This record gives sequence, C-alpha cells and structure tokens, in this order.
Amino acid sequence: MADSPAEGGAAGGLSTAQRGAAEPPSGASDRPYAASVSERATPSSRTHPRAAVAMVMIVGGGFATQLLTTITGVLSARMLGVEGRGQIVLVASLAALISQLTLGGSLPNAVTKMLAERGVTARDGLAHLVGRWTLYGLGAAAIGGGYFVFLERHSAGSTKYGLGVAVLIIAVQNIASRILTGAMLGEGADLIHVAMTSVLPQAFVTLVLTVAFAVGVRWNALELSAVTIACVMIVLLSRIRLLGKPTHRPSDRIDGRELYLLARRSHIGSVGPIDGLSIDRTLVGSLLGSVQLGLYSVAFALAGLTTILGACLAMVILPRVTVAQSNPRAEKYLVRRWLLLSAIVIAGAVIGLEFVTGPVIRLAFGSPFVAASACAHWLVAASGLLDFRRVMIAVLQGRNRGGQASVIELALTPFVVGGIVLASAKDSLVGVGVTMAAVGVVACVALGIAVARSAPAFRYVPAHALARQG
Repeated sequence: MADSPAEGGAAGGLSTAQRGAAEPPSGASDRPYAASVSERATPSSRTHPRAAVAMVMIVGGGFATQLLTTITGVLSARMLGVEGRGQIVLVASLAALISQLTLGGSLPNAVTKMLAERGVTARDGLAHLVGRWTLYGLGAAAIGGGYFVFLERHSAGSTKYGLGVAVLIIAVQNIASRILTGAMLGEGADLIHVAMTSVLPQAFVTLVLTVAFAVGVRWNALELSAVTIACVMIVLLSRIRLLGKPTHRPSDRIDGRELYLLARRSHIGSVGPIDGLSIDRTLVGSLLGSVQLGLYSVAFALAGLTTILGACLAMVILPRVTVAQSNPRAEKYLVRRWLLLSAIVIAGAVIGLEFVTGPVIRLAFGSPFVAASACAHWLVAASGLLDFRRVMIAVLQGRNRGGQASVIELALTPFVVGGIVLASAKDSLVGVGVTMAAVGVVACVALGIAVARSAPAFRYVPAHALARQG
C-alpha cells in the first residue's frame, strides 16, 4: 500500500517563515482551546514518550506493516506466479507514483507542520479543502490508470481495464492514508493510534489473503486488487474517527494557499524522487517487462523491511524539530539524538537482512524467484542508505531548509533514471540495485553536509503547540 496542490486563511496569507519571531498569529496567544485540543495538549507517556520509546512505537508499527506487506507478497507470488506478481507490482507502483507526485507527496508533511505549529484540529483546519483535494486526486489517479492500460495494450481480454481502475482507486487510497497520518501527527495524536493507522489496513489484507490461500482459493491479479482495495477502504474509514473533535471556529481554518506554498517549497524533498516515486519499479516494468519486474519486486519486498524505517522515523522527527525551533540549543541536542538513534536502528536492520536475504527468498517465494537474490543484497544496502537520507530531509524541513533537500533530490534523480536505463539495456537487475546503492551514498553525504551547515530557524510557536510536543 503506498503516495500537491493544496489551497485555502490566517495571518494575512503570510508564510510561517515570514511571520517572524516577535508577533504571534492573530488570536493564537491567549484564546482558549477546545477539550479535544486541550487533551492532546497535555503530555502523557503515550502521546509524548521519550525519544527511544517513541521510536520503538512508530518504527515497530512501520516494521510490522512492512513485514505484513512481505507476507502478502509471498502469498500473491504463490497465487499468481512471476508474471501475475509483476502485474500487481506495476499497479501498486503506478498508484504510488501518482500519489507521491500529487497530494500524497509533500502535502502530508505540510499538514503535520502547520497543525503542529497552530495547535488546531484537522477537522477545523482542513475540512474546507477536502472537496478540492478529492477532485485533484481523482484527476491525477485517472492518468495513472490510463498509463497502465497503455502499457498492457497488447494483453488479451478486459483484465487490463479493471487493473487500470485499480490503479486509480489505490492511488486515491494512498493519498488519503498519508494525509490522515500527517493530520494525526500534527494534532499530537497517540502514537499507538498513528502506528495502527499504517498497520491495520495491511493486517486486514494479509489476514484475508492468508485465509483464502489456506482454503485453496486462487485469485487472479484483478480479483486480488479488488480484495485489497476493499480491505483498505474499510480500515481507513474507521480510522478517520480518531481525528480531534472540531471546534467550528472560523479562525482555525488554514489558508489553502499558505499550505500550498509550504508544500510546494519542500515538495521534491518530501516526495524523495530517488525512491519515493517508484521510478525503479516503473522503469523495470516498462523496459524489462512483467517477468523481470516480478523478480525485482521480490528483491524490493525484502529491502522494504528497512524502507519503512526511514519513513516512520521522519514522520516522528518532523513535528518535534518544527516545534523545537524556538529553543536552538535544545533543538540541536534533539537532532543529534534522533540522528544517532536512527542510524543505529537502520544499520541493525540492514545487517540482519543481509544475512537472511538468500534463504528467505528461496524458502518463502520459491525456486522461480531465486534469481532475485543477488539484486536483493544490493537493494537492502541501498534501502538503508536511502532511509537515513529521509531522516535528514525531515530535519532540514523542520528547520525551514526543505528547499536544500529538494535541490539535492532533484540533482540525483537523473542519475537514478540513467543508471536504471543502462542496467536495463544489459538486462541486469543487479545493475539496478548497484545504481540505487551508489545514489544512496551520494545523497547521504550531501544531506549530511546540509544538516551540519544548517541551524534552527527561530519562529513564534504557540504555547499549546509546545505543550503538545512535550
């Protein structure tokens, strides 16, 4: 399961950075807050745990999600074979690409940042923007569905049209899931609830697939996509109720244009086109075909066990660094602590996976997928490097330096595309893995220099927002 423009009224349309350190936003300094916000503003061991505990909660949830995704991948590979598995991965990759390029890219991070700074609920701040976002999302997702039909135009039967519709629906679900998670983090929601928002959809899918496989049901790619869509939809609708209760104060409405400008400024860094747009899978599927993509997807599934770490850690770090900008000394300590903890967690996961990659592919996926082992070793290493880069991008965004991360990502993306095209010309999946690892090394070095040279960007932060972050 996977991820633009946003529009809408506060502070005279000025951005957060423009507002300055001296003047608080109108009405933000002394107005009372509703019970739903006040409850979230009171730190507790569950909503505002220590760094190590917070890391365990979010990373544990993310790791569980990716582990369940891997199990689902094994079951779908057993059901569909190499070519069918390739079709499913292409559907998911295109949906993720559309999601990340549009509303699921930088908008969730901008939502987290703005809700955390202003201390308002998502229902109050964002409700007036949902209709517009829905139209944007459907329009962009339709393009992805059309592209899938184009790629499969030579396939017989009508299955390709159904899978094109699946691309559209899954892309919209990805967008909704990411915005929902961003809103919960911005409100300072219970981190267990945040983690479960990622875990439960995949857990439901895995449960249904496991039962079906155990009783001998064998779905095709379209049926499997339909089951996945239904499971995710049920869980997402049930999780919306966890958002804070609205106060219905017009002053809490967030200006859509201000939100859009914030999202646009950090769009490339938030999306992370190096690995966040599924460029590698889309190119492998487009240039080498569904069979090779089926093999590559197995290698990527194992690497994904570490990929989720970077995304989860970045989600937790961003609001903490954002609020800490008013205290430069504490912010620097916070950044050092989280970078160190992140490096330890990611390195441990990578080393562990490198030892078990070959046996896991052979035992779990079966002999037809053993050819993916060599590529998987490179992808696991690349995934660890790219994970840590996401953590550093979150730090830069929290310091209002997201533009620097965007420049680095944009500069390195052509090398990803070029390397994969060259590897595809030689029919080499290992070459694709080597490309991703090499780009990961360069990205970490460049972002590390940017983080070291940056400094906290002091701004006014409301007292209730400070309380919520603890």
